[in-house]
Amino acid sequence: TKLEYMDSRLAYRAQLREKKQVVRLFLDLEQLLNRVGVVLKEAEAAKDLEHVTCLERAAVDVSQIRYFARKGSEYPYVVAAQQRIQHIEESLLTALEQSLRPVLEKFLEQCATQNDMDPQARQTAGTEETAHLIAQTLRAYSTVEETERAEDIMRTALVRPTVSHVLGTQPGRGMGLEPEKFASMLRSVLQFAKSTCVPLVKSIESHLAGSNGSTGDKLAVRVVWRELSSCIMEHLPLVFVPGMPERFHKNYREACVFVSEFSHMFSLGNDSLMVDPVYVEFSRKWQLSAYFSIQKKHVIAVLEDFERGKPLDAARGSESNGTRPSTPAPKPQVEQDVLQIKHREGLLTEHAARAVWAIQQCWTSNVYLEALAAKFWQLTMQILLWYQQTASQCVQQLIQSNASKSSVQALESHELDELLHHMHDMFAMREVAMEQTRAICRVVPGTDNGTCGISAGLESAVGQALAPLDDTSNKAADHISSTITAPSTTTLASHLRRTTSQFRHTNRPPPSTPSPYISSLFAYLESTESKITHDQATSERIKHMLRSRVATRVSQEFARVCADALATISKTEASLLRLRKSRGSNVRVDVGDVVVPSGADLRGKVPEADNDKIRRQIWLDVDQVARIVRGYGVETDPEFARFVDLIQPFGI
Repeated sequence: TKLEYMDSRLAYRAQLREKKQVVRLFLDLEQLLNRVGVVLKEAEAAKDLEHVTCLERAAVDVSQIRYFARKGSEYPYVVAAQQRIQHIEESLLTALEQSLRPVLEKFLEQCATQNDMDPQARQTAGTEETAHLIAQTLRAYSTVEETERAEDIMRTALVRPTVSHVLGTQPGRGMGLEPEKFASMLRSVLQFAKSTCVPLVKSIESHLAGSNGSTGDKLAVRVVWRELSSCIMEHLPLVFVPGMPERFHKNYREACVFVSEFSHMFSLGNDSLMVDPVYVEFSRKWQLSAYFSIQKKHVIAVLEDFERGKPLDAARGSESNGTRPSTPAPKPQVEQDVLQIKHREGLLTEHAARAVWAIQQCWTSNVYLEALAAKFWQLTMQILLWYQQTASQCVQQLIQSNASKSSVQALESHELDELLHHMHDMFAMREVAMEQTRAICRVVPGTDNGTCGISAGLESAVGQALAPLDDTSNKAADHISSTITAPSTTTLASHLRRTTSQFRHTNRPPPSTPSPYISSLFAYLESTESKITHDQATSERIKHMLRSRVATRVSQEFARVCADALATISKTEASLLRLRKSRGSNVRVDVGDVVVPSGADLRGKVPEADNDKIRRQIWLDVDQVARIVRGYGVETDPEFARFVDLIQPFGI
């Protein structure tokens, strides 16, 4: 049919077009192979700019040859031409390398000559022409997708000679390298990069249109940085080992400055350097975890040795001969530092002073490293936990030891003084820890000088870590207040009996002043407060805690004893009344009626009966206790307040 005939003709024409394209591919490939051979021969005879231009033309042809070879890879002609194609590629790459290396060496010589000239003469010794040749050569490498080969040549021919000369002069492969020497080396390397590499990178970037800064960043990172850091890792491998923590710390800081200045020198973006695999390797090369372990061991040793009661040795001695720690001095520096902290912060216990020293040691400028901020913060929290637990154990031991003594001995004991010291330091420790936390926020990355939300988070964590100290302080205050009130409250009953005997059948005039023993009820509190002579804010806080507890205990016990005495008087009166009336009927009397008989009211009157005189004396004593407590600025026990209201009828 006609349709079948037309289909067959169309298929035939398609086959012809395809064969024509294949033939055209073969012809173009052959033409390119012949032409690139001619261009390479022309390049051999040419010099300088003309030579590089020929190589660039050859690179364009080789790029097209590769394209045609990939497109016709299944055809026998292309397969047979592979060896010829490979030979041309190798010839081109050899020619490019032979062109690039001398130009790089020439650029180095020009830069060296330029650096030795006066500033005015430098203007005439420009290296723009040489940089232009390098840029064109790199463009040829880029055309044939051999940029990495060009970068490797630039690293070995341009960067390595100078850097290896600077770093290779250090014996011992960096072992015990003095920070000053290491810093001097890095400065020399940076000076080379500034005087030689930066101008070259900028010139290449200006000659390569449309790079938008990407070419400069790639050259700075993949050529200059990779060779600099690789040479450091190759020539100074032991500088990354924290065998000597102080030197390691300083050398690492110098390396960080080196990286920062390098990045600023080439105006690199935030991620240009950080994502480079050689930079990642360089960063990991520094054994920061081992350094932190050494510092942590030193800090913990100072705390644990004191906790075990051992004399403190320098956990890490000062360096001698630059290779090993020297013999610790008779009085280690740590002891002097702890003593200074006690005086400066007003601390009274060794535990608190050492905890503050340990925290400050973590964040001091010659120990702290920004890369280890999280680990040092974790160690800080562990130190706070150590202090919290140690203070709690000490307070518990002091309480147990003091509880076994008599009342008077307990008041004059060394344990009571130590408890007061611990109370003071537990309060002071909060302030010192918070102040130190605010100082930490100024150095921890991401806290924005302490104004960021993370600052509040760190302070909250410190508050939570020290929260158990409130319970410990309360336990210490409870024991001290109990010790203070014990001698006074145990004799209250005998004082009330003497008060009763003073007015019963003695015909004494009615009382008008409180009993003398009332002033002695708080004498032990005042003697204890005289020992609290620390900073005013903390001292007032401790005094308030003790006054509140002592006032509660004394007023509660005093109200109970006085109520019992008044109840006894009322019951005695009721019994005598029944006997006088010769009646045996039971009289129901509730608590209020027992303490204050129904109808009893001495206000505005002069008591005449002995029992009324006793009641007036008790009222005077109770009123005086209430006045003393109010003078302390604290509250009495609620039962005492109700008792005061109850016995108002006995007042003046």
